[in-house]
Amino acid sequence: MDGCLSITPLKIPRPSYLSFVDLAIIEEKEKEEAILADAKIKYGDIALEFVIIYKTKPTLGVAIEGGINTLQPEPTVISIQRGGSAFESGRLKCGHTILEVNGQSLRGMEHRDVVKTIAEAFRDPSTNRLYLLVTVNQQEYP
Repeated sequence: MDGCLSITPLKIPRPSYLSFVDLAIIEEKEKEEAILADAKIKYGDIALEFVIIYKTKPTLGVAIEGGINTLQPEPTVISIQRGGSAFESGRLKCGHTILEVNGQSLRGMEHRDVVKTIAEAFRDPSTNRLYLLVTVNQQEYP
């Protein structure tokens, strides 16, 4: 053959397929990373964790102490009851200080306002989850 009929292999990239679930997971991870990056700027160099609690049970099942009007100015988780959504999630721990709920800061709130904000966020019918920004340990934030 004279070479004019030789075939050069052509590599066509295979299209990647992402399911709706894959896309949702990627979107959640990107959202989480963006929130943590903003929080690092806002709260400084403290250990932060982003906790998502899905509303799988009728109650959240969390006891909180603290608020600006108490001896513990930051709202801190003191117990997690079995059978609540927080227990089911497995991510929220006793000793976590809650800085934000669904993007709303709890800084400077009295205890009753902290509890009300968390309860209202849990009862919000427009979403099936609760987003909490917490400190991994009980460090004070500036």
